[in-house]
Amino acid sequence: MVKILLVLSVLILVAAAVARLRGRPNRSTQHPERQRMPRLVPIVGALLLAAGVLLGLSAFTAEDRLDMLWPMRIAAVLMAIAGVVFLVMYRNFYVAPRADEIAFRTVFGRERVIAYSDLVDYDVHGSGLQLILTLRAASGPRLRLNVRLYDMSPFLRAVEFRRHHGRWPVRGEALGLPGSGRVG
Repeated sequence: MVKILLVLSVLILVAAAVARLRGRPNRSTQHPERQRMPRLVPIVGALLLAAGVLLGLSAFTAEDRLDMLWPMRIAAVLMAIAGVVFLVMYRNFYVAPRADEIAFRTVFGRERVIAYSDLVDYDVHGSGLQLILTLRAASGPRLRLNVRLYDMSPFLRAVEFRRHHGRWPVRGEALGLPGSGRVG
């Protein structure tokens, strides 16, 4: 009975923490315009890494006369690698929508910028319960992200500008918007 109450209380605390963080994007402290992945990603990465290390310690230090621990060793290495991948993804990725461009860094660490005037195609489609935004630039970069996790209001203002004027805003044209670079 105590175990059930303990598990339920932990689940309630985790659900409350996730619900509290859900409404706002995770911003970088050094660069507030950059939005990062949800905080759940490094938590999962750290848990996978810790579980992989603990499993590896028990699998590699135990005596194995019949070679029965190989699956456990492989699982430990894979869990540790998955944890490191999650932490690297969280460390590398960001998106920074601005008044006339979207700057982002991929999970592999490549920094890219897509100017709205360089957009060839954009699409918002549903995938399950998620809304996925896909942007493609003429110069090659492509960005796919969940609109519900990231605040893309500067891009939505640019879409409204395009509907009204029939073209994308060029650099510095959208006065008074954050990130436009011009003081009016």
